[in-house]
Amino acid sequence: MKRHLSERGVITFGESLALKAVSLLLALILWLTFLGLRREELKRNIKFAPLIAPGMIITNKIPMNIQFTFTGPRHILFELEKKNHVIRPDLRRIRDSIVPIAISADSLGELPKGIRVTEVSPANLQLRIEDIVEAFITVKPSFVGNPAEGYTVSSYRVIPSKIAVSGPKSLLQSLDHVLTEAFDIQDLKGSIEGAAAVEV
Repeated sequence: MKRHLSERGVITFGESLALKAVSLLLALILWLTFLGLRREELKRNIKFAPLIAPGMIITNKIPMNIQFTFTGPRHILFELEKKNHVIRPDLRRIRDSIVPIAISADSLGELPKGIRVTEVSPANLQLRIEDIVEAFITVKPSFVGNPAEGYTVSSYRVIPSKIAVSGPKSLLQSLDHVLTEAFDIQDLKGSIEGAAAVEV
């Protein structure tokens, strides 16, 4: 067998290969460990779904997702990315009010050790919560076109004259009437009768 000489003595060819393999394995382990411990950044959209009481409604526009920026070791971020987080503030005791909501790392509960939240967008929200109420609203017909020359719309009758509408209290309080889909009266000389949906 071929032998290699060194300052420390005699090393066989087989021993030399074994030492190289061990060295390579140790280098690979160190490299993988370094990659796993290196801090990286992850941006995730977390679903925002507040809980509200039955009979209530959120009347202003709110985001469906909150963007979080996380930093931490790569392997922990990878596991974090697979988790299904949802932000669900409990507003079921709130009645007819404007509610400020602050979003932070605490909104997600306990995070894995080594993970830090560096940015939240948006971090502050305002939710307008209102009662859903019902009211009877007058129905008025809507017309399109112009009657024949010398004619005009002199009268109309709507059945039913009022309908029940439900929605946010502030909106219904400002709603005087609702309109039907448009009736075509172009060049009409007599009367027109028909069914039409109500546009709310």
